[in-house]
Amino acid sequence: FVNMSSEATPLADHSLLRSKIREYAREQRQEVRMQAKDSLRLGLGQIKEEVAALEGLSAKDVHGLASRIKRRKHATSEDLYRLSLAFLQGTENINAFAAIPGAIQVLVKELTGPHIQRQIEAVECLCNLSLGEAHVSEKISGLAGSYMVTYLDGKEERLKRSCLWTLANILATCEKASQTLLQMQLVSKLWKLYTAGACQEDAGTCLYLLANHSARHVSVEDRRFIAQHLHEKRPEDPASEYLMYIVHLLEIDHDLGSQQGEYLVNFLVAHLSSSADKLPICYGVRVLVNLMAIGEPKLIGMLAEPEYFVGVLNQLLALRDSRLNEDLMRLLRNYLGLNLFDSNLVLDQLRVYA
Repeated sequence: FVNMSSEATPLADHSLLRSKIREYAREQRQEVRMQAKDSLRLGLGQIKEEVAALEGLSAKDVHGLASRIKRRKHATSEDLYRLSLAFLQGTENINAFAAIPGAIQVLVKELTGPHIQRQIEAVECLCNLSLGEAHVSEKISGLAGSYMVTYLDGKEERLKRSCLWTLANILATCEKASQTLLQMQLVSKLWKLYTAGACQEDAGTCLYLLANHSARHVSVEDRRFIAQHLHEKRPEDPASEYLMYIVHLLEIDHDLGSQQGEYLVNFLVAHLSSSADKLPICYGVRVLVNLMAIGEPKLIGMLAEPEYFVGVLNQLLALRDSRLNEDLMRLLRNYLGLNLFDSNLVLDQLRVYA
């Protein structure tokens, strides 16, 4: 059963990520409104209509903005902010901008400039632009991908997070663009952010999307890197629920040593004891099925002891989740196939629920 189906039951990755970005933009707009009201109260001449105008930019407006920044070969903070809001208003605005040759290059120029605030504004603009269709993501990855991946090594959290959101949009939208990004040491950088620091949730989302959409393009070297650094992710860490999904879909569970196998067993047991989240349990069981199918008892650590295995299997059966039934039967069959103990000793202790 090593080659069991890796068919995913993915999270609502597109909508979850995009709603997060739109919520962030909503907060930005709210802040602009408050600033406008404060300015009016202070008599500084800020006009309410300017705020409303930012929320009603048409494709024609975007075309004009794109042409202007292309002509100047420079985008101001105001330009970047107006474009960011315009891109949130629909794909028509995104396509209008992407259709202007050289316009994205201007955003990339601001992204790679010397001022950190302008870099942040540029990548936030690219983030909203990446909400478009596959051809837009392909352009962004080709022109700006290497810079965003490089910024993942930096210390500026807002810049890193915006880069991760942009990369996640690309990974969710365009397989060809994902291939481009995978050539830039993306996996190792994402894994380092996934296992430590303030961006674990966002890095985990990117790895989840990679496993879901582009697993066949992940190199042997990248898979080996993850296998060697599995132990750096703790069950209590943010986004740890993605780990088993990533391991299973990237088929990392097909070539592990005893320490790594035992780590995965302990990881599943920890989630089984502390989490109601079905994702790590569902894919954790599939990982165990594959580990046992290899036929090496040392890969499953304490599960090699029948009392321990029965305890874990009974916990899984007690969930009464019909989606787990087939995989649990595979798990039991593969365990009995190891011929560690008398099969009846195990079977007599199982608690099967009707």
